[in-house]
Amino acid sequence: MVWFERLFAIPGIAALIVFILARPQESFPLLQRVPFLHVFTVLAVIGWVIDVRLRRLQPIATPTLPWVIGFFLWALLGTAVLLPDQLMGRTLELVSLFALYGTIAHAVQRFRTFQLVAGVLTATCLFIALICFHQGMSEKQCVGGEESAGDITGKPDGRVCETNEECRGPGAEPGFEYRCEHVGLLGTYSIDERVRYRGELHDPNEVSLTICAGALSLLIAFAIRKRKPHAVLFYGLAAAIAFYTVFMTQSRGGLVAALLVPGIYIVRRYGLKAMIPAAAIALPVLMLGGRSGENAEQSTLERYEAWSTGLSMFKRNPIFGVGARQFAEHHYLTAHNTFVLAFSELGFPGFVLFMAVLYLSFKSLVVGLLQLRNVPGSDAATTWGLALLASMAGIVFQINTLSFAYHSVMWIFFAMVGAWCGAIRHHMPSFQVRMTWRDFFIVIALSLAYLGGLPLFLRYKGF
Repeated sequence: MVWFERLFAIPGIAALIVFILARPQESFPLLQRVPFLHVFTVLAVIGWVIDVRLRRLQPIATPTLPWVIGFFLWALLGTAVLLPDQLMGRTLELVSLFALYGTIAHAVQRFRTFQLVAGVLTATCLFIALICFHQGMSEKQCVGGEESAGDITGKPDGRVCETNEECRGPGAEPGFEYRCEHVGLLGTYSIDERVRYRGELHDPNEVSLTICAGALSLLIAFAIRKRKPHAVLFYGLAAAIAFYTVFMTQSRGGLVAALLVPGIYIVRRYGLKAMIPAAAIALPVLMLGGRSGENAEQSTLERYEAWSTGLSMFKRNPIFGVGARQFAEHHYLTAHNTFVLAFSELGFPGFVLFMAVLYLSFKSLVVGLLQLRNVPGSDAATTWGLALLASMAGIVFQINTLSFAYHSVMWIFFAMVGAWCGAIRHHMPSFQVRMTWRDFFIVIALSLAYLGGLPLFLRYKGF
């Protein structure tokens, strides 16, 4: 690819996406000797600087950049005030996350480059989906080790099984806990027969979100862009595998997001009238998929308890919260809700900053799609904008039950929206998206509404 060769930042960005999401360094011990994530972060940043100096890129800020900077600085300020001994470690973590966002959002200023980065992201997420798909189709084996937070940290021992009880018989190691799980490639295995990956995506719900946003939505966009029968067949088959993999995660939120993604395309093409037949098709899928029974009910109750605890943290310190990454220090579970995590750890100012980034991301997509509606030659821009809108819709729905405030997948898609805006501005310099005073008051109102509505919801649920 020409743009891959001309832009120094792109190789580092592509490697970052692969190593952050697919995490090959965890599967191959030889790769663990080098801190690849830090190396590729530095290469991406240096590459961006070189590209700017060579005038291959313009140092133009994305609409969300000031609010992203504010969010990270507020998180660091809260850490400095509440937990100064953790400031150095938190700074390194947040700087790496900001570099991921900043390089992707500002090093992609052409749609050819955007398609290249989108291709790397899609291929990586599809690879994860294929690993999980193989895992779900594989036979079950005994997995033994130490149990922590309801999960087994161990290895498959090769014994084929059907139930957990079979694993505790002959061949079991004394003192080990055992489960009968689907065993896949790269040392992966399911949890409660729910497929998952590893690293940041060790949770089935997080895998389902990543596959919906990074594989399913973008695969549909590639199919629309290519249009050739063999390409449509390939992308359609890949999308079907991605969808079925989400089904095998047994994630209720993930299944809704997987249906929401094509739903955005359908509504865009046929209007709101298409929602009725689409809902009729989706209902049986929702009834068949997802978890049910005692385990699912217990998970829901624990989630409500975590939300209630998050509100208590916020009330104790509505300005700084309890500090970034400190929710688990005050509760035995994570928040299981990105919005709860934001206001409980960062207080009201941090919550508003996060909501502002989210709001501006959606505003950028909506304004861009509206302005490009009748512009000749804007097919690439509208296709990728619609894909990002579908991805973000699925993400926003599912982060109501996931702690994604500092998750790399969340910030990769914030960055992709920024990159899309930058590519539009290259072809249409008049394109501008700003946070007006009206927008800011809307963000404040949404934040207050969430903080006011959540206690009412929890009271209705008995918490």
